[in-house]
Amino acid sequence: MKRVIAGLMCVLLLSGCSSESVGIIGGADGPTAIFVTEGESEAFAESVRLIRVEGSLYYDTGKASSLVPRCGTLDGNLEMSAGEFEVPQGDNESNFETSGYQSVTSITKEVPLDGNWRIFKKFPDTNRDLNQYKYVLNLKGRHPNAVSDSEYIVLTNDPTVDFDRVSKAMFSSQSTDFLDCYVLPVLQEDKWGIRLWAENVTDTGLTIVCEQFGGGATGTLQTGDWYTLEVMNENNEWEAAPFLPHEHEIAWNSIAYGIQTNEQTEFEVDWEWLYGALPEGHYRIGKEIMDLRAPGDFDKAVYYADFFVE
Repeated sequence: MKRVIAGLMCVLLLSGCSSESVGIIGGADGPTAIFVTEGESEAFAESVRLIRVEGSLYYDTGKASSLVPRCGTLDGNLEMSAGEFEVPQGDNESNFETSGYQSVTSITKEVPLDGNWRIFKKFPDTNRDLNQYKYVLNLKGRHPNAVSDSEYIVLTNDPTVDFDRVSKAMFSSQSTDFLDCYVLPVLQEDKWGIRLWAENVTDTGLTIVCEQFGGGATGTLQTGDWYTLEVMNENNEWEAAPFLPHEHEIAWNSIAYGIQTNEQTEFEVDWEWLYGALPEGHYRIGKEIMDLRAPGDFDKAVYYADFFVE
């Protein structure tokens, strides 16, 4: 069996811009600290609010909840056990002062802050042991030759890491650039709040995780059985992966699967019948999502999750 790696796609738009970086920890409130890194740049940081509940770590999305009416009873209390730049290590603990939380969906908790309810979202990679990291940073900067900034929430044991070091570790193949950290891209909000990634990857199939959070869908979000596979060619361009020989035209079941709001929905894909076992390479799988308002009245778009077969 080949070794397979699933990952998030980071899209960089190229231009002639020079590299420039600064580290910023997300959040509109709280004091600002400055770390000087390698004598080259300053990384400015504000506190990132984290909570840990039932073994999972949640981060402050900065979004206020619109849930009404609301039960006045908390589902659990929270105790501030970590500093503002630290990761809480125990259940029902936080790195800021608050009374507790309410459970709303499988991926969100809501926390009372300054007279409002703030949405906290679970870190998506539940297979990683996030307890190994002591500090949290939200780094914002610009990759070399990129036309716009990128932003990452970073869990690390080194509070002085900056955007340049994290960026180099993500994209470099040199072992000397390795950095032990967890990196969560902070993506510009999609129009429907959709994000896909791949889990449980083999050379004959995978699990697509479709996460819906935020966005502005005008109807009901749904998808079907159809998917497409593409492979990165030697010119770093996507092209359709070749089908196995088929005697008849390929047909897909006409079926609709609902995508729940502020939830993760999983879809199992087995492509052995259509593509066979994939050879080594960099791939992406596409799923069509529909925003259905009424029969015949809809918008649709294809979303992708990339993965590697090695």
